Amino acid sequence: MLRQLIAPRHNWQQQAQEFGFKFHTMHGQTYWDESAYYQFNLKQIEQDLETPTEEIHQMCLHLVDRVINDENLLSRFCLPEHKWQWISDSWKNKHPSLYSRLDFSYTGSGPAKLLENNADTPTSVYETGFWQWLWLEQQVDKSALPRSADQFNSLQEKLINRFAEIWPSHPASVLHFSCCKDTEEDRGTVQYLADCANAAGITTKFVFVEDIGVDADGEFTDNDNNIIQALFKLYPWEFMFQEDFHSQLTQSSVSWLEPPWKAILSNKAMLPLLWQLFPEHPNLLPAYFEGELPSSSSNSS
Repeated sequence: MLRQLIAPRHNWQQQAQEFGFKFHTMHGQTYWDESAYYQFNLKQIEQDLETPTEEIHQMCLHLVDRVINDENLLSRFCLPEHKWQWISDSWKNKHPSLYSRLDFSYTGSGPAKLLENNADTPTSVYETGFWQWLWLEQQVDKSALPRSADQFNSLQEKLINRFAEIWPSHPASVLHFSCCKDTEEDRGTVQYLADCANAAGITTKFVFVEDIGVDADGEFTDNDNNIIQALFKLYPWEFMFQEDFHSQLTQSSVSWLEPPWKAILSNKAMLPLLWQLFPEHPNLLPAYFEGELPSSSSNSS
């Protein structure tokens, strides 16, 4: 793996604004930096990153199945007890998931190490699925990169295909998308995902989390008082469980993306439990629950 310097496109900030990438600079600091890129060989991509990603994902799904069948583990994950059955039903009823983002530490030699699973509200999809593809094409067109240059990146196509795959399981005619106000990155991410859903033939509508209401029957509604039947929310389950409307979550008929069982995988308690279930796995870092750190080890979770 090599870090290669490259000249930024001269007009990329203006182009970013035109394409809706308004969070390329955040809090006065550069967020998108195209002064360098990382170059991988095929073995690093396929063996060091792709294969472990697939394996870790399956390990995580195995973990969910263990947690929802163990009240002690549900307690260790600090999930509210009044939501345990709801979360369990979501898993057992196979409520579909759209995506997750596994974060690894990788130096180019040795196994990639899992840092966390952003399973509930992952961002960076716009930058990955669209913007860096545009960067590649334009750098190739001006001969800054060779014609043979490629990216291990088919995220946009996979998102569109996944939307098309899971939507028939939803009885709703409209898929609502939502995030909080005053979050440029979240708004841009949600807009991009809605565009992917549109490309899959799904009718979408946006509503801010703060503007969602509850009608007399306990159903969630949008700004036009339409009942929300299916909702993609870029808002963590852990926050939703603390909101005043948390009691309505189990009573409404909303189909959720991401589904309630993702509250398990987005939980940091996942890391020590993975280490318990798959000890010494080459792609895991040692992690322990508080009070369970081996006396001979200086590692901590």
